[in-house]
Amino acid sequence: MELIDEASTGEALSHSRKQYELAMNGQWESLKRFYKGREFEVLGQMTTKNDTVLHVAGLAGRKDVLVFLISLIEEDRDALIVENNRGNTPLHEVAASGNFDSAKLLVEYNGALVEIRNHLGETPLYRAAAFGHTDLVQYLATQVDGDIKQHFHRNDKVSILHMAVLGQHFETAHWLVTEYPYLANGKEENGLTSLQLLAQMPSAFKLKFRESIWIKLHRHICLCNDDNIDRDPANQNDDLESGFNHPSQSTFSNDDLESGSTRTIRRTTIRWAPICIMGEEMRNQNVLLELTELLVRKDYSWAKIEPTEVVNSFSLVSKPNSPQKKEDAETKSTYEYIPLFIATRTGISQIVEKILELHPQAVEAHDIKHQQNILHMAIKYRRLAIFNIVKKNKFITSRLADVIDNDGNTILHHAADMSYYTDMSFYSVDAKATYGPAFQLQEELHWMARVQKIIPVNYAMHRNKEGVTANELFTRQHAELLQSAKVWMKETAQSGSVVAALVATVAYAAVYTVPGGTNQNGLPNLRHSPFFKAFTISNTVSLVFSLTSLGTFLNITRSPFEYKNFYHSLPFKLNLGFLLLFCSLLVSMLTFAATIVLLIHHQKIWSISLIYVVVAILPFSMFGLNHNRFYDVFFKGLKDIKKKLRCCKRMYVRIRMQL
Repeated sequence: MELIDEASTGEALSHSRKQYELAMNGQWESLKRFYKGREFEVLGQMTTKNDTVLHVAGLAGRKDVLVFLISLIEEDRDALIVENNRGNTPLHEVAASGNFDSAKLLVEYNGALVEIRNHLGETPLYRAAAFGHTDLVQYLATQVDGDIKQHFHRNDKVSILHMAVLGQHFETAHWLVTEYPYLANGKEENGLTSLQLLAQMPSAFKLKFRESIWIKLHRHICLCNDDNIDRDPANQNDDLESGFNHPSQSTFSNDDLESGSTRTIRRTTIRWAPICIMGEEMRNQNVLLELTELLVRKDYSWAKIEPTEVVNSFSLVSKPNSPQKKEDAETKSTYEYIPLFIATRTGISQIVEKILELHPQAVEAHDIKHQQNILHMAIKYRRLAIFNIVKKNKFITSRLADVIDNDGNTILHHAADMSYYTDMSFYSVDAKATYGPAFQLQEELHWMARVQKIIPVNYAMHRNKEGVTANELFTRQHAELLQSAKVWMKETAQSGSVVAALVATVAYAAVYTVPGGTNQNGLPNLRHSPFFKAFTISNTVSLVFSLTSLGTFLNITRSPFEYKNFYHSLPFKLNLGFLLLFCSLLVSMLTFAATIVLLIHHQKIWSISLIYVVVAILPFSMFGLNHNRFYDVFFKGLKDIKKKLRCCKRMYVRIRMQL
């Protein structure tokens, strides 16, 4: 029986092969000519999803094709209610494409299309919101008869606002919350509100145009090489899934796409694509922040209060755990957290800041099951920006810092705990990227130092229910990281010392092989040239920097690799060594350039050309290494040197005062 059905379906589809190929290739004029005089085939099956040509033209957003097809079947207005395998009518497909004129055409022809639901329970209004077509949502909302609330939910209870937020269509979501405020507190079947969903989207709050200029340049090159640059990002998934052409692509025929004017338009679009994307991103960020404020104003989940049976207090001895099975905090479902804690976990400081601005009392909210507050969460997940927001008010910080959770952990225990690194999706959103285990260990030591400044002094001796203090927990959990940092630091220092020794050797040899040679008295023949002075100074500086760098790297290999040394001493020495090494390499290039100019200085055209080449190449040579890492090392090295000089200055002042 199945074979017979497959054969009959395949045979029926084979009859529509011609019109299918025309539609997929965007040959709409040829498609019109095909259906002229074949009105009976307009409602025939064209795809395996039981789409008719009306569905295909609707998804492509071709109003002219829809007008022509409707003229063929205008005697039967109910013909537009034809559904595919998903229960979508042509208006559902037009709502996905976002073509306003096509939607208006279908609604004016048959207003009943607005009320029809597909198999998921989605009306065209819901589907337009899911794809972020705000203007179409506003229009369809005015065409609904009766209770519009029936259009705001589908079968699985996911609201129209949830779907707009999930699709990151924030302009549509903003309009929905403004017009229908009760949607803000609506919950889907798992109990999640729209604000809880938004708090799980850290990527939506990151601005790409703030990235390095070199990353932007790389992205621009990729965009220029992308053949699909003019596709609408909001509909790419739908296009890939269905295989249909996007409206912006299908407005031209194949012959039009080959014309020179169209190619010029496409090149212009590609050329200005990064600027357009930047402007659109800034506008979306403004809408997103406005949407966040609207949702936060309606959210009072932080005010939930439940009585607690056990009050944890300071203890110098371990307390046994309750006989109940201990639940790992990371296995806890997301919907059990309020939006404030979800945003803290994911590092979205904008949401946290807005909640604390509109609801100041929310800062004292706590997770009822684990008795953890926002300070515990920020420290646990290494959220420096949120930690600094809470720390602004010293009185509030003191009220939160002495809270001990149900496992007997203080905030210092959470700073020492590395078990939460198992889920790295919660990390490195607003923290600096670390390079190598040594810098990661330094960041961990800095976290301990930050927390120790705000926690009561006696809490350093507090033992949790496992019987360990925070320092003991830190030593236990960071032992493997300490070992990795030792190996990494030694290998890195040895590699740097090899390069420094090579540069020093070249600079030292250049002293005895000066350009132009020497006279009978051993004096350089070109010593009166200004370029010879440049050669001498640059070579001397290169030699000094490389030897100092070599000494710094050798000092690292002989240093004790203990926790306290990774807090500042060892990372500072490594940064200083690489800073000096880079400077020596840079000056070596100047030495080489001065040598060449000395040899050809009598040929002015060659000298000027060489200087131009050096000036042009020198900036790019700075990025031969990882440029992000170079900036970190360079500026951090200068900052550390500045601190050292200030300490020396203060010490000098004290000595003079004593004398």
